[in-house]
This record gives sequence, structure tokens and C-alpha cells, in this order.
Amino acid sequence: MTKPDLQLSGGFSLQQSERKLLFESTQFPIQCWLEHLPRGSRLERFSAEQSEEILLIEGDLDYNHDVHRDIYLCLTPEQSLPASYAGNAGAALFRMLFGSAETNNCQGSDAQGKPPIEVLDFGLLAWNEIPARRVNDAGARIAELSTNASRTRITSLMDCRPGWILHDHDHPSDVLTFCVRGGGILGIEDQSTAYQSGDLVKIPAGVRHRFETGGDGALLAVFVFEPFLLKYGDACPCIT
Repeated sequence: MTKPDLQLSGGFSLQQSERKLLFESTQFPIQCWLEHLPRGSRLERFSAEQSEEILLIEGDLDYNHDVHRDIYLCLTPEQSLPASYAGNAGAALFRMLFGSAETNNCQGSDAQGKPPIEVLDFGLLAWNEIPARRVNDAGARIAELSTNASRTRITSLMDCRPGWILHDHDHPSDVLTFCVRGGGILGIEDQSTAYQSGDLVKIPAGVRHRFETGGDGALLAVFVFEPFLLKYGDACPCIT
């Protein structure tokens, strides 16, 4: 197997109203974007023909006359986006678009798998504690956000406390991990680097990796894919 490079998307850096493509795979197909919304701007869909997941990573959104700082949205093709506007500080968003029309099942879905229209606050997620792996483990918890009907694509959110250590391990599936907030030190095989808010890393199946959070902990969005999407010359234009 070819030795992988530890490649990150370069951290969080956006100008006002800028959109930045972090990752694109034509095999799945899939796109990952960062977007900045100026104060008072309405949140709009990128495409009504694709499924879309949106995470607020900085700033706030005004939804239904309430200000939110921890928000996740899951939208199927043709589904209307709830009226939401960037707050006084503007809003920075991570957006993932799927070319497949296969229906996503999101937290709060009804029996037919229809995603909720309401904006989903992180505090309302069904969190599960990750079992401790050593004495005085700082701990972390995980919540599944969405999956497709066949469970070949799963999106989860990991809330990792300060000083938490995820020891060397690998996965049978390809994984994309986006650092929403906080950060730490990420290692892939014999390489290590700082991993911070705005970084996206791709980890092929079978590759050993590890992670240790810093003093602020880390909030990670984890995307698991089958069949594998990282073996077909996928484009990551912002990776160096």
C-alpha cells in the first residue's frame, strides 16, 4: 500500500461572502465547502437537486427570532431551507453536498425518513458517551446526525473533552473528518501535525491514525463512506 501523506485543508480562513471548496469526489459524488455569510444575509441552498448537510462553525444564525450558535441542518433534494439569517457577527458554515438523490435519515426524522424542517440545535442531539480506554480518561461523546437508507454513508458529531486521547487505530471504511471547533494534534502513521478549526482531513480505510485534543477540546464532524471514495483521484483544491 502506498504510504499516505498527512494532508489538511489549511485551517479556517474566509473573506466576507466567500465560498471555499475543501474537497470534491466525482466517484460518490460529494463536495465539501466553507461559506461566510455577512451580517443579515439569508442562508440559501447551494442546490435544490442534491442532499445537503450544514454545520454552523462560527458566529450565529437567527432562526425563528432566536439566536443559535450550535446548529445542524439536513436537507433532502427539493426540500425548502428554513428562513435563517446571519447574526451580528456573521456566520461561517461547513456544507456538504451529495449528488445522490438517496434519502437521508436525520435525527428527528419521521417513520418515512423525512428530515426535520426545524433547525437542530446540538444540545438536542442524542449523545452517547464513548467508553473510557484508560484511568482518568478525559472522555468524549458521539451523536449520529444522519445516514442513508443502506447505511453506507454515516455522519456523526464527536464532542472531545480537553486532554482526551484517541489511540492509534484504523477503520474498514474511508473517513473524512472536519474540525468544527477547538483542535489538537493529529497523527497518521508516522506523521503528526496541529489540527484546528476549519481543517478537513481524509483518512483512507486501513490507515493507522490517532488524535489528542488541546486545552479547548475539539468538536469533530466525522463522515464515514462505503464504497470507498478516496481511491479515484479525488480533488482537494485547498490541500497543500
